[in-house]
Amino acid sequence: MIRIIRNLIILAIVFGIGYLCGNKEVRFYTITSSGMEPTFELGDKVIAIKSDLIKRKDIVLIKHPNNNKEIIIRRIIGLPGEKIKMKKGDVYINNEKLDENYIEKDNSSYTKTIPYFSYFVLSDNRKMQDDSSVFGPIENSLILKKVIVRYWPIKKFKIFINYQ
Repeated sequence: MIRIIRNLIILAIVFGIGYLCGNKEVRFYTITSSGMEPTFELGDKVIAIKSDLIKRKDIVLIKHPNNNKEIIIRRIIGLPGEKIKMKKGDVYINNEKLDENYIEKDNSSYTKTIPYFSYFVLSDNRKMQDDSSVFGPIENSLILKKVIVRYWPIKKFKIFINYQ
């Protein structure tokens, strides 16, 4: 019960911040694809903020590189200048295996070097493959917002703060 009350207070604060900011820096989105399952499911509602500080494993909303009218949600995996290698579904960054306990693996294999001012984004549901494994690294300008809270369904309320 205390956890629910605490989460409701946090949610009220986040909504209040969004209202006070005139919804310019804080936005509310509904998940419309299954690309981030199991982390997010269709219909989940999230709050995202504009952030210039992007780190590995941040969950971001981006303009789809092949259709700028479509907004998709993906996870930052590779940072500018890094070498990404995927081997049998495992991701290696500069030859070090990335710990990813949140994904549904596939058997993809590829190697890419990320240009400066670009990021490598992947779906948590790797079978979807509508991510950088297909369209390549994305430019920084395509990143719209960073997801900070899933507020609906309330039973799955979660704050996404990346301390890496």
